[in-house]
Amino acid sequence: MAVGAGDTQRTVVDHDDEDENEGTGRRKRVTQKLLKNLIKEQHLYNTASLNDKLYLHYHGFDRIEGLDEWTGLKALWLEGNGLHKIEGLDKLADLRCIYLHQNCFKKIENLELCPLLATLQLSNNFISTIEGLSHLRYLSTLQLSNNALTTADDLQHLLECPGITVLDLQNNKIDDEGVVDILAAMPKLAVLQLQGNPIVPKISNYRRTIVSRCRTLSYLDDRPVFEEERLAVDAWAIGGLPAEREERRRQRQAKDMAHRKNLEYMLKLSGKDRTPCHEDPDEEEEKRKEMQAAKQAEVLEDEKMTEKQMYERALGAVERRRRELMKEKERQLADAMTDESNAGALEKMALSDANQDAESHAGPPMATAAGGSSARFAAQSSESLVASLEGMPPVPSPPPPPPTDGSFEPSATWAGVKPGFVFQKGQHGQGYYADMAAAAATPHAATKSMAAEDLDELD
Repeated sequence: MAVGAGDTQRTVVDHDDEDENEGTGRRKRVTQKLLKNLIKEQHLYNTASLNDKLYLHYHGFDRIEGLDEWTGLKALWLEGNGLHKIEGLDKLADLRCIYLHQNCFKKIENLELCPLLATLQLSNNFISTIEGLSHLRYLSTLQLSNNALTTADDLQHLLECPGITVLDLQNNKIDDEGVVDILAAMPKLAVLQLQGNPIVPKISNYRRTIVSRCRTLSYLDDRPVFEEERLAVDAWAIGGLPAEREERRRQRQAKDMAHRKNLEYMLKLSGKDRTPCHEDPDEEEEKRKEMQAAKQAEVLEDEKMTEKQMYERALGAVERRRRELMKEKERQLADAMTDESNAGALEKMALSDANQDAESHAGPPMATAAGGSSARFAAQSSESLVASLEGMPPVPSPPPPPPTDGSFEPSATWAGVKPGFVFQKGQHGQGYYADMAAAAATPHAATKSMAAEDLDELD
């Protein structure tokens, strides 16, 4: 009974030790009890082999262990612990991604039994040499920032990993320019992080050099490598800065031409006329001038049509105004005749109307033909004539300056006959205008003189 009691007491002590090992300030291990708790916390399957991911980060482990039953894992997080050696992964043949950054590793090892590994994160460790990766045929992402890499020999092993496309080497101690030759020999390198190393300021034209040497590179440090930059860098590698400037100028011209063609195509689809794109600037300028002249001719034609329409509109307004005045006079006469006591007023009204008619007919009579009408309204613009006839305020038009050749003498009243001149109200106001017709034909001059004498007798 004593022995049995001692065995029971020893078992209780062992469990207590296991609980104490999990306490604060003691060595923390990956035990089955801890894994069961993590299954509950991370909502995983109770059967370990059915899970494809496991988070063991920031627990303070110093050893990778207890994962033999987790054979289905494809992603494993172990960052932020105190691990010193890569181990305990022998049963994880399906592992694709493993995150081991922020630990204390000094060597890359024991990854032979993880042949499908594609992503290896080893940043913030103490690794001084890249090794142990040649058997990982599917390795595409390798992150080794903030380590202790120094020379080109430390990176020589990268040539045995032809599948690497993403490589992070920033903030190491690399100062050997031979590293550029190794990076240029990597056949699939697409993303490279090299900033933070002493080699960067040592390489003349660092970005141009790396881009020109690494032909498959699409992203360098903090920004991508576009096709335009690669063409410019290739030109720089051949002819220096002048060749690079010429290449960039050519690229700008090509972009402008493509943008212009697209714009003209869209305008063509929308139904708008547009001058086609020509590579010859002289021919394009000639076409532009021809189109401008055609547009000006169209504008002049529209203006002529507008003047004709306004002239017809003025004639119509004159006719309407005449009819309205006749109707008004008839109405006033009818009202006056019905009132016998207003006979005197009727006579005065008739005399006033007669005087108004005489004054309105003092000038040349309005002819029905187009020539006579145009002669009467020649001194007014079409806009002012229409506005006055339709009751709108007239549009003021500046009077033309008086002629300086003696063909016009202003006069407010009739001052007698002057040989070679005709008294009338014209475009320069009222006065004596030179009789151009008298010089051309004597009979016409005689007629004008007789008309002037008749006008004098009327006065």
